[in-house]
Amino acid sequence: MTRLRALGYRVHAAPTVATAPIAFAPPDLGAFDWVVVTSAAGVEALLGASAVPGGTARWAAVGPRTAAALAGRGVIAAAVPAEARGVSLAGAIAAVEPLAGLRVLLARADAAAADLPAALREAGAAVEEVAVYHTVVGPEDSRPAVRAALADPGLVAAVFASGSAVRGLLRLAERDPRSLAAVTIGPATTAAARAEGFRVVAEAVRPGVDGLVQAVTAWRSPDLM
Repeated sequence: MTRLRALGYRVHAAPTVATAPIAFAPPDLGAFDWVVVTSAAGVEALLGASAVPGGTARWAAVGPRTAAALAGRGVIAAAVPAEARGVSLAGAIAAVEPLAGLRVLLARADAAAADLPAALREAGAAVEEVAVYHTVVGPEDSRPAVRAALADPGLVAAVFASGSAVRGLLRLAERDPRSLAAVTIGPATTAAARAEGFRVVAEAVRPGVDGLVQAVTAWRSPDLM
């Protein structure tokens, strides 16, 4: 990460999760009251295949990065949860208007968790799910970068931006990386890291690059790395 390097940290960039396009039938976005997207990748996939509706559909984004991706496409997110977790989106939408009877399009990865659509349906929404991209956990192209990082005797921590990134590291690592401290982007990623046996030493107070940088610097200064 450029920001951490600028602060004096020695950083290995080793992506442990990637996205891949998949074929899907472009939905009629104007047929829904809400369109929900859970990642910037989902925004690009959906709006690359569908025209932005001129109707009354509102948009919900999982966090600021996804909301920024929408804004880059000329769409303003009407609901963004304070905590960047998929399941929190249902509450963010309900804070704008009751979900009962609303038509909701949920566009996301093909292997996403079931908690968000369950929460939307429990609140009374009619949910249509569409998989708009594939998440590749542990892309083989990243194996050399992971190998180089884990070979660094000064490596003390892994920074994770998703639970998939945690699982991707374990898949690619040729030696057990769980002796490393873990810094995470939020509660869901913390839970995933702990479930896989990592010791979480810091969690971002807010999602995004700024939150991760603040979590790292609050945990340990670069001169101690």
